[in-house]
Amino acid sequence: MKVFFMRHGEGMDDVENRYGGWGDLLLSEKGRQQAEDSVDKVKKFNIDKILSSPLLRAFETAEILGQGVGLKAEKWLYLKERNTYGLMCGEKKEDIEKNYPELHEAYENGEWVPGSESVDDLIRRLKIMIEKIQDFDAERILAVTHGKVLEVFCKEFLGKELDKKDDCCILEVEIDGVKVEFRSADGLSFK
Repeated sequence: MKVFFMRHGEGMDDVENRYGGWGDLLLSEKGRQQAEDSVDKVKKFNIDKILSSPLLRAFETAEILGQGVGLKAEKWLYLKERNTYGLMCGEKKEDIEKNYPELHEAYENGEWVPGSESVDDLIRRLKIMIEKIQDFDAERILAVTHGKVLEVFCKEFLGKELDKKDDCCILEVEIDGVKVEFRSADGLSFK
């Protein structure tokens, strides 16, 4: 089975300088345009299913792509972003810095933030995702997800450390049982 993991387009969290993670914000105008500009690229993959993180910025990207290729996007929890920021998700960074300096400091120092998801928890979720994605009646799946998910996926399952990941970047992999093989990358670079 081929899976094309795509990062969503630019979200309003980036524009408004908010913590993303599980913050549920829409795409920016630029993000919508990035998704529209990706339709022709996605058409070439001949996908037969679109799965998406349920977070708005990813699902909106998936819906735009789905309209372009004639498929309906489905929300799938396993593709949700890592909840890196815990209680800070969706909040403006300057507000957290001013009103909750201890949370800001904990995050900046790489310490646990209340409500956050550990890398180990994300890895467990991704292992389940690899198993369950093969249950779909599809051979070529577009999976719209997030940057931190791509980072951890590449490191854990491909042995590659991401250097750069553009909005709407694409990682193509082949999944067979527990075996995951790298095929190609567009808009991604590795260290």
